[in-house]
Amino acid sequence: MTRARAIAVAMGLSVIAGATPALAEQQVYVYSVMHPIYGEIGTLTDTIDRSPEATQSDWRLRVAVTLLGIVVYRQESDTIEIMRGNRLVSLQSVTEKEGRRFEVQGVAQGDQFVVNAVAGSFAGPATIAPSDPWVLKRIGEETVIYMDTGRIINVHISGGDYDTVSVNGASVSARHFVVTGDKQQEVWLDNRKIPVMFRTVENGTPIDFVLQNAAAAGATTVAALKRSALARPEGDDD
Repeated sequence: MTRARAIAVAMGLSVIAGATPALAEQQVYVYSVMHPIYGEIGTLTDTIDRSPEATQSDWRLRVAVTLLGIVVYRQESDTIEIMRGNRLVSLQSVTEKEGRRFEVQGVAQGDQFVVNAVAGSFAGPATIAPSDPWVLKRIGEETVIYMDTGRIINVHISGGDYDTVSVNGASVSARHFVVTGDKQQEVWLDNRKIPVMFRTVENGTPIDFVLQNAAAAGATTVAALKRSALARPEGDDD
């Protein structure tokens, strides 16, 4: 049994444990991590398993900045997130960042989401959202948990209008959301609500995550993005 499935079973997700037909739909999304000075510095892979009872996301981040053949910055992170509907029920992550290790374990308990992390223990509301571009798309105030550190903060989400964003050289019409908290994040969702790009500002530097492929039947691919960008007028909702 994999670590992801073990966590899901512990959360009582019988569909994953095999009581009913197992995970019905899996999609894999690969993003290039782009730095404005150093270019591509790594990849983020998001494997999503959807079933009638839950959605499980398995994030794998690998980043390294190299100068003259020497790695001057490295970050590796593995995160498992389980949602039931719009509710986060489990969050497990391990992050190695510049020689420091961060572990986060969070679970829904009644009307709270309880977190144990390196920085301490915290509790947020049951409606808490992970800092995940797939779910940060509701306008207004939101309580968010950072998946790599377990920190809980309040953010304001604005936007949602169609904008044009460049994805691998193609102009794509996408809904643009801005998340404002202790740092700014931006998300661009295509007409199928897939994040084709998202951005986080770290110490004043914008880091972009650009979709490269989607390994699933009917999922958006870079080639499809380029075709749809040419075929669909800007602002079309379909």
